[in-house]
Amino acid sequence: MLNAQTTRNDSIQNYFKQIEASIDLTHNLKRAANIEDILLKKVKLTKKNEKANTLLELYKFYKYKNSNVASKYNNDALEYSKSICFNKGVLKAQYNNAYLLFVNGNFDTSTDLLNKIDSSKNHTQFPNINSDIKCLKSLIHSERGEYDIALDLALKLLDLGEKERNDYILMKAHGALLHYYIRNENYSKALNHCLKGLDYTLKIKETQYLHFKVDEIARILFHLGDTAGALETYNFFLKLEQKTVPPGDYIQSIVYMNMSDIYTSIDKFKEAQNYISKALTLNYKNNFKFRIPRALILQANIYLKEKNITKAIEFYEKSLTAAEEINAFDVVQSTSKTLGDLYKTIGDSSKSFEYMALHNSIKDSHFTNEKEQKIVILEAQRKIKEITQKQKILSLENEAQKNKIQTIISILVGLLSLSFIILFSYLKVKNKNKLLYNRSLELAKIQLEMRNKIIALESTAPIVKENNKEDDAVLEKANTSNTIDENVKNIILNKLNKLEKELFFLDKNCTLRDIAQQLKTNPKYLSQVINQEKNLILAII
Repeated sequence: MLNAQTTRNDSIQNYFKQIEASIDLTHNLKRAANIEDILLKKVKLTKKNEKANTLLELYKFYKYKNSNVASKYNNDALEYSKSICFNKGVLKAQYNNAYLLFVNGNFDTSTDLLNKIDSSKNHTQFPNINSDIKCLKSLIHSERGEYDIALDLALKLLDLGEKERNDYILMKAHGALLHYYIRNENYSKALNHCLKGLDYTLKIKETQYLHFKVDEIARILFHLGDTAGALETYNFFLKLEQKTVPPGDYIQSIVYMNMSDIYTSIDKFKEAQNYISKALTLNYKNNFKFRIPRALILQANIYLKEKNITKAIEFYEKSLTAAEEINAFDVVQSTSKTLGDLYKTIGDSSKSFEYMALHNSIKDSHFTNEKEQKIVILEAQRKIKEITQKQKILSLENEAQKNKIQTIISILVGLLSLSFIILFSYLKVKNKNKLLYNRSLELAKIQLEMRNKIIALESTAPIVKENNKEDDAVLEKANTSNTIDENVKNIILNKLNKLEKELFFLDKNCTLRDIAQQLKTNPKYLSQVINQEKNLILAII
């Protein structure tokens, strides 16, 4: 658990660095000129869509500081946008009016206006504004305690953002889910969606939401039992205020409320009372109706911890009245239960019964098993979808890995096959070359033997003068005789030696008759001479 908390704190500190860097990079409002004067001058100098957008910027500048001034600029933007048929400006201004109604606790009127401007056509043309509408609807249902509807809207918005890969829609979806889980006191999931939403906020540089995000982190850390981490986060919040203009009463009031809650938990009642007094002043001043019941509960908690039950009951009853006025059913349910227990403690059974009956009626009528089951189903469906997506990702990764392995195997098999082919070819060529080499050696050996024989014969043969004509005449005469004398033999042998030097006999088509014809003698004599003098037996061909 300690290790998990350390890891979480390290992660949050990293987010703080990113927030600070984002503010330093985009703009430093503390050092900038008067934003309102700049925007007002721009209104006078511009026309058409640019002028309408400038009026909407003035609304944005004031919406967390002064809702009345913000409303004025927004209505100016609405009327001007209508006059120039600027549909995006009209839709944005209508949404802004619904948001101001929500801030002031007019949930029904805000919902009616949102229903009028919520359409599939608007989503197609203006997806970001449409996501603002869906998110605000979810927030209103969470404030009313209608958690099944709030969760359904938030999850649909999340699916839409993931499908379209729209960072703004995803930021809004995680914001709606954060609000839902805070109201249901599931703070681990709330922190998860808070940080995911912060990722997209930083990515698209929506710095106007950064103060909100820091406050949400502090509030969630406190409810997770990390009081020190929550106070450290608020110290960072004060550091941001020094770099920018004050975030405005809307954000400041909730910060004061949360800090009061933290100091109450550690029994620092003086600090807690100081912060809740500031929060109540801002909430009443700006008519933040949906925050007033919760601020009164925090005031009552201080008195309760101080053992001042009378004052605690007084402020719990004020909270109940304020909650009933805006139909904040979850506050009515929890506060009526607390009042029932307190009146029972002081022995007022009648009042105790009255508040417990109210608690049970709200619980039975509004928080039915059917709605609780619907919430479970919605959360389960989302969980199944997340698991399915992870399985798809893992399947794709496994398939890619499988294909990669198959490719590697195919390459290895190919290389192995090629190696076998090369080896086989090498061995085949090697054997062929070896055979040719052996044959060449045999032929060279035969030629060498023949040459040696010829040289030996030449060294032992008698020296005869060359007289071709006389020799031919002797041979002609001898051809008619059946015997061969020594003179004829020497003539034939001499010519034969000469013919050997010319290598005539190496002709593969050469016959004894050809040689006899070349020597101008008959084959019989030639055969005798060769047989006797060359030690060879030749047949007459």
